[in-house]
Amino acid sequence: MKRENQQIFFDPIKKWLESHNIQCVITGGERKNLVIPIGDLIPTKAYGVPDIMGIRENQVVIVEVETKLEKIFEVVGKCMLWKTMATLVYAAYPLEKADKIRLFERLGIGLLGVGRDEVREIVKIMPQESSDLRKIWELHPLDFAKEMELFRFIKNIIEGTASKP
Repeated sequence: MKRENQQIFFDPIKKWLESHNIQCVITGGERKNLVIPIGDLIPTKAYGVPDIMGIRENQVVIVEVETKLEKIFEVVGKCMLWKTMATLVYAAYPLEKADKIRLFERLGIGLLGVGRDEVREIVKIMPQESSDLRKIWELHPLDFAKEMELFRFIKNIIEGTASKP
């Protein structure tokens, strides 16, 4: 039941990302269920599954979708993990809940408010041009080699030639 509620937001988010020239694939839920190895970062878990992954130029974009505010710490943890390997990381909540969350901007994580037919960037991190990444806060360095490895993996998924990252 939990994933079904989240899945209604996957397609609107995918369309919004594509409108920003991001090639993306829905990876969460029952769509593809593609995994990213994270055992080198968190020894208690071998892999992670974000809800939506995408690429733009040489950057990786990851979106974590949640419908319950009480799961905010889990979402923050996942997003912080994804920030070690992706330039743009978003959390997505239903529109009526997203306006109440103030934490993400302080962590350099974008926030999307999502309805069935609408997506609003509540905490804006989407650069207007490729060089406009100054407003993304970094609490820790991004692992560019890992991001490029993930970029190639996502690109192969989109093109239908996927192999493990």
